[in-house]
Amino acid sequence: MSASLLISRQLAVEHGAALAQILAAAPRRLELLHFDPEVAYSSAQIASIEVAFYSRDIWEGTQAKHRSPQGQAFWSLIDAAPNLRWLQLVSAGLDHPVYQPAKQRGVRISTAAGTNAEPVALNALTGLLMLSRDFPRWLRAQQQREWAPIQDTQLPRDLGGQTAVIVGVGHIGTRIARGLQALGVHTVGLRRQALPAEFFDEVLGLEAIDTVLPRCDWLVLACPLTEQTRRLVDARRLALLPRGAGLVNIARGEIVDEVALIEALTRGHLLGAYLDVFAQEPLPPESPLWSLPNVLMTPHSASASLGTRLRGAELFLRNLRAYLQGAALESEAARS
Repeated sequence: MSASLLISRQLAVEHGAALAQILAAAPRRLELLHFDPEVAYSSAQIASIEVAFYSRDIWEGTQAKHRSPQGQAFWSLIDAAPNLRWLQLVSAGLDHPVYQPAKQRGVRISTAAGTNAEPVALNALTGLLMLSRDFPRWLRAQQQREWAPIQDTQLPRDLGGQTAVIVGVGHIGTRIARGLQALGVHTVGLRRQALPAEFFDEVLGLEAIDTVLPRCDWLVLACPLTEQTRRLVDARRLALLPRGAGLVNIARGEIVDEVALIEALTRGHLLGAYLDVFAQEPLPPESPLWSLPNVLMTPHSASASLGTRLRGAELFLRNLRAYLQGAALESEAARS
């Protein structure tokens, strides 16, 4: 049986013309194998899988470490495919446990880094702006049908002139910095190497985090989850933030000590937090975060947009052409 590309039927239909053009121009044959979670594939079909696309429609319904039914079926095929050579992911991160077996056996993996940057950055900016303007208070008043103008003793500070420390100077962090700079915020980027970057007034190495937190009005987490960033923001570092600082996390929940964060929010050390990610997902009903008045939350959905879905498919198509022509792949992960 010829080598095959495992792809959802939905993506094959939506991008049929582009797929046909790429496969027709390829120097060798690659058949389409439509993914269907209800189908029992033969050993020959599984052995034929050389390329696979973990697209958003397959991912749909996955919650953190818990795969959706169709996701479970997809990864069972991937783990059983002995001749898999390249895997395109729907996500920008590589920390999900389900990716590790393929990574460990040397499969080439490319992520969707950058395809979700615009909506994720927009969510981060929206959450930060809502906190800075005390929207949680107004939203509560609206729900209670209460006319509640802000009193002089409760006036928020102007955002211009404040300092935002953005951990992560990649696609998402850069877009957040661009938006904040336009509003007059001083932007400080933290990353592994202290190299200058557009839209950042300063860029420092991650090891400088303790020195910048005391002058930070907004701590924005936009970095990947690694051993270096896991629990990066613990009780000690939260205490280094000035009273009245705010926190935005659109990265990974495990980067923050959630218990320490709840304590800092409860006692009023932090102005508030916008959180799209959590240590445990879905967030348990008993979590105090649900009811804290200075917390805005979204259910790990900051990347959700029609544009993200389209950009992810377009990235795959570009990479498929490159793979078949023997060219470099965009956003290919370093091999272990």
